[in-house]
Amino acid sequence: MNDRDTLYRAVLENPDDDTLRLVYADALEEGGDSRRAAFVRAHVELARVPEYEPEAVQAKYHNQKKKADGGRWITELPPLPEGLSWARDPFRRGLPGAIQSRDGATFVAHADDLFARYPIESLELRGPRAPDMAALAACGWLSRLRSLSLVEGVGRSIRLLLDSPHFDRLTDLHLGAQLTTPEAVTALVRSRMFDQLTALSVREDRQGGGSLVGALARLAKPPRLKKLDLSSNRVTDAALAPLLASAAMETVEELNLSDNNLGAEGLEALAGAALPNLRSLNLIRTRPTGAGVYALTGASFFPELRSLGLGGNNLPPAAAERLAQAGRTSLRILGLDGNRIGGGGAAALAGGENLSGLLVLDLAEAGIDDDGADALAQTARLGGLLYLNLYGNALTATATARLRKRFGDRVFL
Repeated sequence: MNDRDTLYRAVLENPDDDTLRLVYADALEEGGDSRRAAFVRAHVELARVPEYEPEAVQAKYHNQKKKADGGRWITELPPLPEGLSWARDPFRRGLPGAIQSRDGATFVAHADDLFARYPIESLELRGPRAPDMAALAACGWLSRLRSLSLVEGVGRSIRLLLDSPHFDRLTDLHLGAQLTTPEAVTALVRSRMFDQLTALSVREDRQGGGSLVGALARLAKPPRLKKLDLSSNRVTDAALAPLLASAAMETVEELNLSDNNLGAEGLEALAGAALPNLRSLNLIRTRPTGAGVYALTGASFFPELRSLGLGGNNLPPAAAERLAQAGRTSLRILGLDGNRIGGGGAAALAGGENLSGLLVLDLAEAGIDDDGADALAQTARLGGLLYLNLYGNALTATATARLRKRFGDRVFL
């Protein structure tokens, strides 16, 4: 074994140690593989910062993208045994670490070989079967997982898995729609690993948001969640209000409520909540109306938001005007794609002094005309933009040329 192989073995034995990964990257570079070394370094660094930090934005939207997504190496990953596959995004901090398994038995059968070869930390079970739960819960390799996704339901036997003593590192959990039954929710909140979660994502089909939303709202000592994804849960304003007032929301930094029919009432409830740590908020396709946006801009947490997604809401120009006039903000990412912003709304955004810190502005298919485009091209307030999306707007060649001259490859048309 050469030094590079020795370092890779050290990473396998100490998967949480980023310093070892960076030393391994140095060994890759010394061995002539500078591009892969750069990818590992970039991925390690990006894992430490949220999406709205400049380096993360730069990596996602610009010339560092190839370093950040590892696209050229996905096709070079070795095939896995039947029933296993690499995740769509297989890399974790520069190395292959995310897999999918058709069921628990397949994962258990191949776990020894998998963890001997790769620093696996993320597992998605496409079909977790009840007969597999006991053996899966007893698998010691679960102690390496940081993230677990259960796509389909398995009934009451889910409690066997959730109570496994091996989830030492698990912080991220995703439950699919068929899993969020009252029995499964009870098993989750009483499980060994529930208190250590920092990211929770659920999908539930019950009208009103179902049992998990209610269970979280009732907990006196909830886990210290940083990320909460309740998108596509049929959450209503009535179900949302108790959750927003609960202890479960005190530590949340990233909240996704997209694809729920919240309406203006839901956003008014959201605006009235004390969310001191909230920095990222997604409200895509939530039907907030202009009144909901107006309420949102008056929220106590609004000045501290870094990322706000309001795409696909059919919002009028007045909503953009309100965002531009809302007083102090810290927004770096603003998504208004798929709305009726129009030229007037674009001009208001261009003139908004409070939006001068934007790094990303998404106005795709937002009805922007040449006047709006010219306002964006001429404003002195958006000089920090790293990505301006104007795809799907009917702009003339003249307006397009002005945008290109101002923003270069930072504008997407």
